[in-house]
This record gives sequence, structure tokens and C-alpha cells, in this order.
Amino acid sequence: MEIVVETTEHDHNDFFRNYSLRRNLLQRLFILLIVDLILSAFIPISSACLVNFLFLGVILAPLFIGIPYFRLKTKIRKAYDGILSPTDLRTYKPFASGIEIAGEIPATFLRYEDIRQVGRTGNFIFLIPKLGGYYLLPVWCFSSIEEIEHFLRIVKNGIANTKGVAAKEPFTFKPGYLIGILCLIPVIGFFAGLVVLILGIVHYKDKVFIIMGAIGMLITIGTYGSMIYFVQTSGIVKDGFANIAQIQLNDLVKDIEFYKLQNGAYPDSLQQIQTKDSFTSIDDPTQAINGNKKSVTYQYQRKGNKYFLFSVGKDGKPNTADDIYPNLTNGDTSKLGFIRK
Repeated sequence: MEIVVETTEHDHNDFFRNYSLRRNLLQRLFILLIVDLILSAFIPISSACLVNFLFLGVILAPLFIGIPYFRLKTKIRKAYDGILSPTDLRTYKPFASGIEIAGEIPATFLRYEDIRQVGRTGNFIFLIPKLGGYYLLPVWCFSSIEEIEHFLRIVKNGIANTKGVAAKEPFTFKPGYLIGILCLIPVIGFFAGLVVLILGIVHYKDKVFIIMGAIGMLITIGTYGSMIYFVQTSGIVKDGFANIAQIQLNDLVKDIEFYKLQNGAYPDSLQQIQTKDSFTSIDDPTQAINGNKKSVTYQYQRKGNKYFLFSVGKDGKPNTADDIYPNLTNGDTSKLGFIRK
């Protein structure tokens, strides 16, 4: 096999853009997704989870994509500037131990163990030696796609043999990757992602399966993490639970007064008015929103023939401005045992 190559400066500039953008792009996007999901759960820029996710993604994109792109492009450009006559006509002949490159002065024999990286990006095959610089072979210099694949296979096998490892196979789309669609669905995506992740590690040993599985699990965790954070921090949600507490407190006064009629005295605790057939709720909903794992009942204290009853409100602290009391008129309270602190 003999490949005759002649490039222009435009070819090299095109290569700079393609290589700099695609280099480790999958890994960078994966990290971007993870950071975006985490920040979306803890920074409530918007009440809509998707808007929050997209907005933060736009902000983070330059950090994980833009900056690495320009840094790598600058590095490759410096390598280009260090090459003597980069656009001269060259002939590449692969052999068992390396590649003969004619056209340079003097001619070069690039041994496989001296090649740091080989691959294809866009319309170019590239060889990057360990000592710096690079060699560029546009795909139109090859007679067919089969010749391109054959050349890459020869070089990759040669590099692998010098390291004593098997050559990596080029990425090819597999029908099994379509299962990744399930990983995008919240809840289902977590379990589908877990299965795909395990299959990727144990059975297929495929990096794409592993990444799809991890992303599927992170999407569900990020989505519900954002929802939980929104519920715990949103003023609208807290106001809603405060309204529920107000209604329940009004009903509790009726239940407490009914208990006295039946038993001749007010209960010592709210638990006494709860029965198996009772629909009375004594748990304060404003405390569930504050992240309390255990249920917290309304504040109740019997004072002889009177009693205190209130909710500690959004701040979770008693005797503060946001405490919630039963909504009763003065005429009502004069006939009842309820007193307000």
C-alpha cells in the first residue's frame, strides 16, 4: 500500500477545528450533564426543572466545551508551526514495524512504538508522534473506504503489538444502543439505566452502554432531586401547606370540643382524639415541607379547662410571627376552651 498525500493550509485549518471539537467530546458532554443535573437540583433559577436544566447547560457549555476546544486548537496550531514544509508532497508506505514517509528531507521511518495517537476526524486521518508534530492524510488521498480502514487497521495493530495489547475496535452503532431511549424516561430510566450499566460492565464491556446507563440513572436522580428541592424551597408550595394547616386547625377545634362533650374534659394530647374511625389529622403539614423525616403534630397544651392549639408555621419554630392559629371569631372563642398565646 502506498498513499500519496499533498495538503494545503486550508486542510490543516479544517483539521484543527474537527480534531479540537471532537477530541474527548463524549467524556466532556458526560461531565457537563452530571454537573448540570447536580446544579439544577440545588440552584432554583426557574421553577420549571427543564428550563433550569437548559439554562445552566448553556452557562456551563463554554467551560466544558468552548475552553477545551480553543486550548486544544491552539496546541495543534503550535504543532503545525513546528513542522517543516507541512504542505509538501509526501508518500506513506506502511510496513510491519512502521511507516516510511518519503518527501521529507531526510526521509522518515516512523516506527509504531513512536506513534502516540492515530485516528480519523472529519475528512482526515492523523498520526501524532510522541516527539511532537503530526502527519495529516486527507481521506480523498485513499482510493476507497476499504483502503482507509485497512490503513488504520495496520497502524493500530502495529501500535498494539508494540504494547502487547489488542487493538481497539472503531466505534460502530449497535442496535442494542436503541435501549438508551428508555434511559431518558424518568423513573423507568433509572432501572433501565441500571440494567444497561451492569450489562455494559459485566457482559458487553462496552463504554457506550456504561455511559448510557449512568446517564439514565442521573436523569431520574436529577429530575426528582430538582422536584424535591423545589417543593422544599418554593414559597408557593409552603403557602399551600399553610392553607391546609389552617383548615385542619379549624376542624381540630371542633373535634377537641366534641371530645370534651363526650368525656367531660379536654384531652391531654391530640392523640386521644384520634380513633380508628376518625378522619382527624393531627400532623402539621408545614413541617413535612421542611424536610422532617418524622411526622410532627400540631402544638397542643391543655391548661385546666382551656387549651392552646397552633401550627409552628413555615419556619418550624413556635411563638414566632408565622405561627398559624385556628381561625375563630371572638364570639366563638368566648364559648370554647381555645386560648391563643
